[in-house]
Amino acid sequence: MQPAVRPAGRSPLPRLALLDMEEGFLAPTQSLLGALHAFGDSLGGPPALRTPGGRTVEPSLLDLTPLGGPEGREFERLGAFARVTAGPAGSVDVASALPAALPKHLGSFQTLTDALRRGKEVEGGYAELVDQALQVWAKPGFDVLISPPRLGFTPYQHQLQTAEAVLRRMHGRGILADEVGLGKTIEAGIVLSELYMRALARRTLVLLPAGLVGQWSEELRQKFQLPFVAYGTAAWEREGDPLAAPIVLASIASARRSPLRERLAEISWDLVVVDEAHRLKNPRSASASLVKALRTRYMLLLTATPVENRLDDLYQLVNLVRPGHLGTPATFKARHKPEAGGGVAHLSNLQRAMRDVMVRHRRSEVALMLPRRIAETLLVAPSAAEAELYRAVSDEVRRQAQGASTAAIFTLRQIQRLAGSSPQALGGGLARMGWSGLAEQARAVTASEKARALWLHLRQRLSAGEKVVVFTAFRDTLAYLAAQAKREGLLAAVYHGGLSRREKDLAIASFEGDRDLLLTTEAAGEGRNLQFCHVMVNYDLPWNPMQIEQRLGRIHRIGQTEDVRLTNLVSRGTLEERILGVLEAKINLFELVVGELDMILGRIEDDLDLESMIFASYLESRSDDEFARRLEEIGDGLAEARQAYLASRSKNDSLLGEVDEP
Repeated sequence: MQPAVRPAGRSPLPRLALLDMEEGFLAPTQSLLGALHAFGDSLGGPPALRTPGGRTVEPSLLDLTPLGGPEGREFERLGAFARVTAGPAGSVDVASALPAALPKHLGSFQTLTDALRRGKEVEGGYAELVDQALQVWAKPGFDVLISPPRLGFTPYQHQLQTAEAVLRRMHGRGILADEVGLGKTIEAGIVLSELYMRALARRTLVLLPAGLVGQWSEELRQKFQLPFVAYGTAAWEREGDPLAAPIVLASIASARRSPLRERLAEISWDLVVVDEAHRLKNPRSASASLVKALRTRYMLLLTATPVENRLDDLYQLVNLVRPGHLGTPATFKARHKPEAGGGVAHLSNLQRAMRDVMVRHRRSEVALMLPRRIAETLLVAPSAAEAELYRAVSDEVRRQAQGASTAAIFTLRQIQRLAGSSPQALGGGLARMGWSGLAEQARAVTASEKARALWLHLRQRLSAGEKVVVFTAFRDTLAYLAAQAKREGLLAAVYHGGLSRREKDLAIASFEGDRDLLLTTEAAGEGRNLQFCHVMVNYDLPWNPMQIEQRLGRIHRIGQTEDVRLTNLVSRGTLEERILGVLEAKINLFELVVGELDMILGRIEDDLDLESMIFASYLESRSDDEFARRLEEIGDGLAEARQAYLASRSKNDSLLGEVDEP
């Protein structure tokens, strides 16, 4: 931390750091800053320090023992230690660098120079921690946000404004209601960081849909560098007492079930965050009952649609973060009755009241637009041998599924997905199943029409100077593509979950550097930002559209400056062809704004497992026509959910359009 005023033309004065957190420390801080100013002035600048070898260095890292005199008594009362930091660490002869006595007019600072004379070298890393501590403790209020300098990214202005509004105006209890894609998770993370760095949030609980646990984990780890543990993970099992962790992530579906529900309710939390909080709109639901049972000082509810169907939805959410703010349910209904034409009585009064508990930004107001997604699907006609293999495997999967256990059904689903990926990956899976005849048939398919289409497409992209990331769900397919790329003379970086952290970092670094092709499994869809690339190929297609979104999210995210171009490679006659057709026709999958897909799927069912639903329909269908009808019904449900989301978004805009002023 630099003094506020610096003599012109001189090198920076030493920085001051305090290791103390009791109230009242600000005055001695200012006193010592004044001393350092005076000390620097008396010498014409910072003192030079000599090493034993005679080398002159800038002031090094020094410990200051508690000071004597008036300042010393004040610091002794606080139990503080001061440290001066500037320049490189080194063994120093402090005594020879300081005058025996200061000029008379600076005599009150003699105790400081005496302390400097007694100073000794300290650990550089430790001093850095003390510097960071000073940055936190020198700002005890929320007038200045202290977390941005240590974040792993640069937040947008509207995100910082939201955090400031929540911390200052709402006292840490509020609803973050930005439109989808504007970064509510980032805003919540900034608030969490501010409270955590000030030791105001030592115990935080984050409740969210199961599908968002990975995203939150990535954000906390990479962008905020905050310690957390997620329920149901290996890290959770390794912890002796995982609920004692500073930040606990749990899906709301798990949290509302015993015994976890009772354990969460016993704890006095500092902060509770609920993502997709519109799922709490029914006060009698298990999720809403859980949140009401939690004891917490601060609370954040995140939702792009606080009003789902009725104005009562808004009341329920506000009543969670600030009970009684909108009156009783009866007075709220009486005051804000529906009006003819779809309006609400006393709407301006409601909007004013909401400014004390809600922040809402719209995309049109913050001028934050991601580049376009330009998607194409290449339907590839399989060879006769590939088509026959796919048909034979599909028939065997359906036959084996009759009366099979849940675990066996899961394995059969993987085999069916392998069949849509590549014969080369399928062969190993069939062998592991003991289906030797089909495994031999798969090994006999030595060429892949889809692979030929891939290399043709890649050469066009690469020759245009573009970097391309190719996703596959299976390691066997990845190995096949890597070998084929080598034969084609293409230099490719290869990435998968089996690599060490160092190997993963090297793979991404080589892709960002001299290699223009990245071949990867889903592992690169979790936690890796690839905005330097804007071209992506799905070599095989996940049945779960959220996985497609996660893949695309590696390159189509804030920070991307180019239009994102996506190519889906799909073999004709496969389940993937039918599934993709439904997703494109019913919900315009590749035209959705980031985050909208989860809003749509969440309206069908909490933690919807669309992949299992599709496979169950496939197994239960007695013919292709019946499966087509069942798939159409699933698509109709998605279309209805999308329309409901769009209607809800429009309603929120009309009701809450003015609730976005900082």
